[in-house]
Amino acid sequence: MRVKYLNIAVSVLIAAILLWLAFRNIDFGDLWEQMKSVSLYWLPFFIITTVISHLLRAERWRHLLPDDNKHISRSTLFAGVMLGYFVNNLVPRLGEVSRPVYVAKKGDVSAGNLVGTIVAERLFDILVLFLLIFITVALLLGDTLVVQQLFGFESWSGFYFLALPGVFLMLVAAIWLFYRFILWVNEKELFKNSVIRKVLSSAKSFGEGMVSLNKVKNWPLFLALTAGIWIGYILMTFLPFYMMNMQDQFALGLQEAVVITVVSSVGVSIPTPAAIGSYHLLVQQALWLLYSVPLTTALTYATVVHACSVLIVFLVSPLALWWDKYHTLTQNSVR
Repeated sequence: MRVKYLNIAVSVLIAAILLWLAFRNIDFGDLWEQMKSVSLYWLPFFIITTVISHLLRAERWRHLLPDDNKHISRSTLFAGVMLGYFVNNLVPRLGEVSRPVYVAKKGDVSAGNLVGTIVAERLFDILVLFLLIFITVALLLGDTLVVQQLFGFESWSGFYFLALPGVFLMLVAAIWLFYRFILWVNEKELFKNSVIRKVLSSAKSFGEGMVSLNKVKNWPLFLALTAGIWIGYILMTFLPFYMMNMQDQFALGLQEAVVITVVSSVGVSIPTPAAIGSYHLLVQQALWLLYSVPLTTALTYATVVHACSVLIVFLVSPLALWWDKYHTLTQNSVR
């Protein structure tokens, strides 16, 4: 319990430091004036895009489930995804646990297996993010020095950049070896104690979830859903350009939205509550360093987009949970 509270305290401290870095050189009077001038006609399209992107994530998750878990309804998976986002906005990473626990309880399946599928999903998303970072740096920006300044990697040598993919591959290999080891132990029946066998059974279920990418049956559809999710993220970055006429004033279009999406994805991965601070600072610095957007304007953009994203999660999550409960009751009454 102490470790949990310590993690929360550390994440809040990191958020506070990053917020201070983002706001330290900002004139709050100017920031407030820009906030009041924001146009929100783009917001309905932003909301629709956000919800569709989360629906696609829930559908992609379904392709990672084993065949005996495919009975879980789409409404339950979507509610689980939204609950995960909701909890993550309060306590970083706790949503990765509440999401599978909710779905496991509703579907009467192994929570360990579902946690494993989320680990697999996250690893795949990291791989996609690495690919997008490479495309962004190599094709869209071309200036690696600016990117290093943005993320604070100026002092990194080429060894560190080569080491990152190596660490990722070692992690994947470790997961595979863990799974094979658990299978071997279960096959040999080395332990007769019922408690140990129950632990091994849970470990096996978790391992099966972690290697679920190896069992995806429809890879074209899985990749199409992944592309749909990231296209949604890019549109969620692009649409708010219109709130301050940034598409005309600073020539920000879809290409620039791809770059900012990649940068913001790195910010969201930093464990702060609701990505507070990390999102604001990285998006602000990216708009300023890469596209010469004034710091106050860039921070206005980041603050409004972040607030809208969090509010959508807080509003849609209860609706998704209510709909899942209603759908479950309706299905049970039909039976």
